[in-house]
Amino acid sequence: MKAPASATLTRRLDEMYRFERSGMRPGLTGIERLLETAGRPDRAFSSVLVAGTNGKGSTAAHLDSILRAAGLRTGLYTSPHLLRFHERIRVQGREIDDDTLETLLERWWPRFDAQSPSFFEATTAIGFDHFASSGLDVAVVEVGLGGRLDATNILVPRVSVVTTISSDHAEILGATLRRIATEKAGIVKPRTPQTTMPPGFVVCGVRGVEARSAIDTAARERGATVRRLGTDARYATRGLSLDGTEFQLETSSFSGRLHTKLLGKHQARNAALAALAAETWLHGRTPGEIGSAIERGIAATRWPARAELVLRDPPVLVDVAHNVECAGALAETVGSLFAGRPIAFVVALSRDKAHVEFLRRLGSVAARFYLTEFEGERATSASSLLEAAPTKHITCEAVPSIPEALDRALSWARESRGVVVVAGSFFLLARALPHLEVSVPHAL
Repeated sequence: MKAPASATLTRRLDEMYRFERSGMRPGLTGIERLLETAGRPDRAFSSVLVAGTNGKGSTAAHLDSILRAAGLRTGLYTSPHLLRFHERIRVQGREIDDDTLETLLERWWPRFDAQSPSFFEATTAIGFDHFASSGLDVAVVEVGLGGRLDATNILVPRVSVVTTISSDHAEILGATLRRIATEKAGIVKPRTPQTTMPPGFVVCGVRGVEARSAIDTAARERGATVRRLGTDARYATRGLSLDGTEFQLETSSFSGRLHTKLLGKHQARNAALAALAAETWLHGRTPGEIGSAIERGIAATRWPARAELVLRDPPVLVDVAHNVECAGALAETVGSLFAGRPIAFVVALSRDKAHVEFLRRLGSVAARFYLTEFEGERATSASSLLEAAPTKHITCEAVPSIPEALDRALSWARESRGVVVVAGSFFLLARALPHLEVSVPHAL
């Protein structure tokens, strides 16, 4: 059994969470100033930066797994976490341990006191410092929000990945897809000399013409070469079951059928994009070496709470879907996996989400909604979600308590041979997983 965190570590993390009350701080000035105090650890490792509206974490997880299968020592930085802060910072798939994290926090705390960073700036500084001392070949880093003004964009990545572009966080990133894409394309850096591969690559999974044009423009202005899913790599989903997703992939290094444990057509797309990014990073190796790493890495990928089946009797699937595009992908996935069975959704959402459209998308396959709420000022009340729900053809209940909402859904599923899907927010999953007695692995 893993020993509990020390009182000092718990106290420091509690104090760090309070940094969130200062809100977001877009721009690179704060993170640059903070990292300067430690000699710029961000410059001590090579990186891949992954941006996009959806699929960032899953693409990053697949990419990290492929690069490890290729024999590289990797770091993986993602956000937010599900149950433990430690999940955000991984080396060789294993999250940072208590002792190392406590040492880092103690070393960085005087700098935090002096500079008052945002929570994400502080977390990013700690993560990059850990990577700098871990002897990495490459760090795969997920952008927090947007791209251009995100703290992770202090990095100068050798490969930049953009997954998808859709409307989310419009109040920060802009109201049009072109504007959102321009913000995310801010991770593309000007061409700089490298020793082992041609620099300045953008690996693009974006489909919409308007958004893709914005990324192409940014790449052209900065002298970067664009590699596209659909052109430089092609994929087709071949099968979906509770054991995973089968898809066909064709790249310059691989041709064949692949399996990812992650569920859904969208995960086949994320895996294919990761394969193209890995192929780009591994430029110079033989096609056989790259193809083998792609096959083994995708098969080994684990990424919790992404259309993850956590219980089987009754079936309970959990997903951090939190915007309209995610809701559509989730509805398609559970509709395919559980065709003919009634499905109950337990949903909680943040205030800034498109509640009506989100619930409408899930409503295409739902028999019932148990609408609940998490704690905090960002939450939408269960009663407000009930007002937004498609109640004309679906039974809907507002149940403010997350444990009670889950218990009601489970009871209903047992009686009706139904399925329970928990979705809508990381905050919801942080409460739901412990109640369901489901853990998040320390190592991927």
